[in-house]
Amino acid sequence: MEQIEIYRQAYNILENVTPLRLDCGNLCRKACCQNPEYEEAGMYLFPGEENIYSRMPQWLTVRQINWNPNPERKIYLATCNGTCDRSIRPLACRIFPLTPYIGPSDILQIRMDIRAKPICPLAQQGRQALNPEFIQKVRAASQILMTDPDIKDFIKELSAVLDDYEKLLWNTLL
Repeated sequence: MEQIEIYRQAYNILENVTPLRLDCGNLCRKACCQNPEYEEAGMYLFPGEENIYSRMPQWLTVRQINWNPNPERKIYLATCNGTCDRSIRPLACRIFPLTPYIGPSDILQIRMDIRAKPICPLAQQGRQALNPEFIQKVRAASQILMTDPDIKDFIKELSAVLDDYEKLLWNTLL
């Protein structure tokens, strides 16, 4: 199956579900949708996801970044101006504050994205704060993503980045 079709299926699964049964952006003033103050903030586009945007919407800025886990991989970082068209928002926005995770056992897990904790009250409270249907839909969409070897490799690389981030966080707290 082509990557664009995989993303369409994942987007469809996530279309009508959100972390809460109400607009969670009211809790944090849409912190995850704000234009970041520093360069490395934003949402990663999954491999090939940039191809969904034949024309870049005015509310979305996408730029290529260096991806340390695999310098040969082209990775794009998306930022928005806070007024997106929800029907075409990137996958990372749709699943925030969760993320697919593949550890050394090669088993897909759905985790709270540790990078969300500074800005997202839901991430600070943990999974119990989230709509259970949202978690199930993120898992279903992630399982579809795993059918593409390139996307699966990216999720593994992202998981290693999150592990490093967590180690760095713990070392700064000690």
